[in-house]
Amino acid sequence: MAYAPAPQTLKIRYKTWYPVLFTVVGAVWAVVGVLNLVAGVFALGIITGPLFLLIGILTFSNPFASYEAGTISMHSPLGFKVSAYGAAKGERLWFDGTNVLRVQPDGRQKKVNLKIGRPEEVALVVQAIGAAQQQAQQ
Repeated sequence: MAYAPAPQTLKIRYKTWYPVLFTVVGAVWAVVGVLNLVAGVFALGIITGPLFLLIGILTFSNPFASYEAGTISMHSPLGFKVSAYGAAKGERLWFDGTNVLRVQPDGRQKKVNLKIGRPEEVALVVQAIGAAQQQAQQ
């Protein structure tokens, strides 16, 4: 199968349920924490609620991962890069038909977990990896 060339920089956002879940749970915990505080009881929700709410709001806009020049970079919900796989570490990214793999210099293979990303955006990354893989075989 021939892959069309993809844009050089691609972003994978979180699936929609992820930020919604964090936002709703954070809001509920914050409200329960405030109500408990008003009643004179300290509840952990007063701390975790706003934290989950912040993470939920930030995951609406910040990407889960990004792909650029043979490297997949994973991001935290706060937006900074947490780890990188592929060319940045001397590895190759490979698509075996179902999974994106990183092939390490010694030949070992490990899966790259992209399940929490939006499927249409993951498909573009797979297309870019497939195009690079096809060029490497020629």
